[in-house]
Amino acid sequence: MISSLLKYAPVQIFAAISVFVLISIHTKLLTTTEYGMLALMLLTVEIVRAVAAQWVNASMLRLLPSKKTEEYEHFAAVASSIILCCTVPALALVSLGLYLTDLLTLYTFLATFLVFLTKALYQFYLELARIMERLNQYRIAVLTQSIMAIVITGSLLVYSPNILSALSALALSYIAAGLVVFKPLKISINKLKTADAQAIFSYGLPLMASGLVAAISSRLDRYFIADSLDLAQTGIYAAISNILLGIGALIFMVVALPSYPELTKKINDKAALYKAHGEYLTLLCLISAPALVGFCILAEPITHLLLSEEYLSQGSTVIYILCAGVFVLNLKAHYIDHGLQFSLNTKYLPKISVFSLVLNLSLLVTLIPPFGLIGAASAFLIANIIALIMSLWLSLKKGYKYAVPLQVYKILLSTVCMAIFLPELRVYNFVVINIPIVNIIIDVVIGVSIFSCVLALLNYKKCKAWVINK
Repeated sequence: MISSLLKYAPVQIFAAISVFVLISIHTKLLTTTEYGMLALMLLTVEIVRAVAAQWVNASMLRLLPSKKTEEYEHFAAVASSIILCCTVPALALVSLGLYLTDLLTLYTFLATFLVFLTKALYQFYLELARIMERLNQYRIAVLTQSIMAIVITGSLLVYSPNILSALSALALSYIAAGLVVFKPLKISINKLKTADAQAIFSYGLPLMASGLVAAISSRLDRYFIADSLDLAQTGIYAAISNILLGIGALIFMVVALPSYPELTKKINDKAALYKAHGEYLTLLCLISAPALVGFCILAEPITHLLLSEEYLSQGSTVIYILCAGVFVLNLKAHYIDHGLQFSLNTKYLPKISVFSLVLNLSLLVTLIPPFGLIGAASAFLIANIIALIMSLWLSLKKGYKYAVPLQVYKILLSTVCMAIFLPELRVYNFVVINIPIVNIIIDVVIGVSIFSCVLALLNYKKCKAWVINK
């Protein structure tokens, strides 16, 4: 599992950093109102992608590794045929999403649909390259998309700072990267009648429903902020939320992306699966717990570095609440939900998502008018906590066993120690350095050192014996 992590982690980290750079470019070259409009358009893309593409990718990730190598290409052709057929309803959904947000024009429709189509196809071929272990093509594609998105976005927005330029730049970056991992497949509508297609539908449609509801639920707050407050507040909230969701995705996907296919290979051996899932949890906590706690401590200087001053008018409270919500959201999606997925009870995921959506909707209506952006962030956190508890309870009820190794408790204790000591040992307590990035780097090094020292004192993975033997 560690070897798989090291194969993909470097490019994933680079891709995540590029997202933060992209957010910084958007927020500094667009007004808060324009960024609010862009956020709503990209939200439409993600909702349509959940309906028309993402569930197919998830099904392929789960089902393809169990196939024989010679069957990979046929299965991939079936999956790609389904995605292309889904582009027809996607046209209507993009139009509907833009209409509901009062953003529908011919140009915004074409640009938004192009981003959806190029991203859907890019993500499909990227996942296929990873499953088929075309490692070099995967790495080059991720780097190409990341670099091209920054370069083209910066160039177009400097020349013409508007949302159409921002959307066009994203589409061009997906096209350039997609060409790197593109693999010709025999696509046919007749493939939708095959047994492989039925397997994708059986496994994926519940995921599609839950993914759609989750996509709406996790970003529903932006619609309500735009309606109850204004587009400028939507832009501010979306910028902060996008940074935190990006950090959460980076932290969790660095582990989940290479490790999940390895777990699915053990699906028929419960003992091996539970053991591997425990090791997966250990690795997940080792990276996610200190990273998210460290971000909360260093939230103010990091957001000052990435965003302009007008995006920081709400203070740090919104950031802390959203950070907790992002952690709970990712823990559920990348660990707790595995219990229902591996026990083949994905039919419960849409029900959990629908309940979470209704709860989030009720909380947003109640909390945004009196509390503004803090109310929206609180609704997000509460809804995700309830959804996590429901998924955990159903997984346990269906007989899945979550193994929690001793090493996890050592990691959590080390994280608590870091949270206690890092604020007192931050560099600004001892010396004034007027270069923000340098302050952040030094604080990160101090935090990692505290965490590592406590972990070593707790004899994590018997490291004391390893040091003595060396």
